[in-house]
Amino acid sequence: MTDERPPITLPNAAASRTAATVVRSFYRQQTDPDSIKRNVRRWLIGAVWAVVLVPLMFYLKFGTVGPLGWGMTVFFVAYCLVAATGLHFLVRPEYHTPVAWRNDWLDRIGAFWLVACAFGPFFGWVLTSAVTLTASNWRWLYWGRVSLCIALPVLTALPLLRYVRGQGAPVMLALLLGITALPVWSAWATLQDLRAGPALRITKNASNGQFTEELYLPNTGRDLTR
Repeated sequence: MTDERPPITLPNAAASRTAATVVRSFYRQQTDPDSIKRNVRRWLIGAVWAVVLVPLMFYLKFGTVGPLGWGMTVFFVAYCLVAATGLHFLVRPEYHTPVAWRNDWLDRIGAFWLVACAFGPFFGWVLTSAVTLTASNWRWLYWGRVSLCIALPVLTALPLLRYVRGQGAPVMLALLLGITALPVWSAWATLQDLRAGPALRITKNASNGQFTEELYLPNTGRDLTR
């Protein structure tokens, strides 16, 4: 039985081989137009299910969704949408970038863009959640989260801008900006607290009527121990 799938044409042979290999081996999917259309529909349905099931699973397990649950929801939805978009345009070479892959040091930095966008927010959340925030360490921990969630995704995205060319440039730019905005958004309140600093909150103890002073970070709502 012969394989009659049409060849995939991209601006260079290396990109063509990589795209075909990823789709057929990692996604376990065929690259003919009918299969692409069917699989795009499956990924879009998967995004809808992710919106419903991931928060529900966190709520049933922990009684609340929380930042981690919503972050995981955004991750799976974005993953499904990116996969659907990539498959949709895979067999539409007129939308591919006309700029040839250079394989220089900028491309090596840009190759980590999706990894930085996916795992930067997670490790940033771990950094500020696994360690108790105090008046002496909160600034270092928050700078670490901003570096992982904002600086790293933006820096790895910049080298990819030179490939935003041709007929598909609006789609490429929308994906580049939209995906990069997700990790930036996840640490925006953290950045605001770095700029504003901690605030003082005075609370009254209902049992003895005494007032206590507490330091907290107003944008993220985290208390600081002294």
